[in-house]
Amino acid sequence: MATDEFENVVAVRKLRSSGLTSSSAPKLFKTGLKVHQTLSPHPNIIRFINHGKADKTPYMVLHYIQGADLKAILSRGLKLVDNVADVLIQMADGLNHLHDRGWIHLDYKPENIMVSLNGHVSLLDFDTAQSLPRKPKKYPNVSGTPAYMAPEQLMGKAMDHRADIYSWGVTAYELLTKLRPFGGRTPDESRRNQLNEKYLFKPAHLHNPQVPVGLSQLIHRCLAHQPRDRFPNMTIMNAKLHTLLGVQYQPVIPSTPALAS
Repeated sequence: MATDEFENVVAVRKLRSSGLTSSSAPKLFKTGLKVHQTLSPHPNIIRFINHGKADKTPYMVLHYIQGADLKAILSRGLKLVDNVADVLIQMADGLNHLHDRGWIHLDYKPENIMVSLNGHVSLLDFDTAQSLPRKPKKYPNVSGTPAYMAPEQLMGKAMDHRADIYSWGVTAYELLTKLRPFGGRTPDESRRNQLNEKYLFKPAHLHNPQVPVGLSQLIHRCLAHQPRDRFPNMTIMNAKLHTLLGVQYQPVIPSTPALAS
């Protein structure tokens, strides 16, 4: 946290000194910066302000959000907002915008979703992002958080934007139930269940009766083991989500991004 020349509070993200000697950290930081520079502004993407170097250490200046990430909110049992549906909508809107601008996130999880004190949601951390491919593609050495990764990503197979749709589904499921869909007594057991196409996880509305059945079904489809069984893209999923939650969907007309081969 710092202040700019107008005394506005901003967030400063630096490449850690340990990262300067890492083979991957500078590249990841550079990727995150590139995504910020190419994204057009959106209410549910953290606002990028500037970047530079201080004592040869790269940094970027971002909008400061007074609040907490979704992981902290869930782990501490903090009250989120009165309308959780609005948070789900904003989560989807931010990811939808990222895809529309030609990027996939590949590390979508509660820790990368900031919620302000008034319930405003911002997606952040694009270090692992990749250009949205025209067809499923293998990405070497793509890092992520296993519990939120689609099966094809966990297994190092070809993937596309539908891996992010899966990760949104895991995050939404956890937000509504305080549980992850693929349970287990140990992390290894949970991962085996996650990779088992025949494993049947309990729909969200059976954990939380306040979840509408239609919303539970939407999340269930996002979590389909096979990418072909998920929603084909975020625009269709997001429009369905808005309809289910009674919110008018106003898609942003995307520029034409250069898609990866």
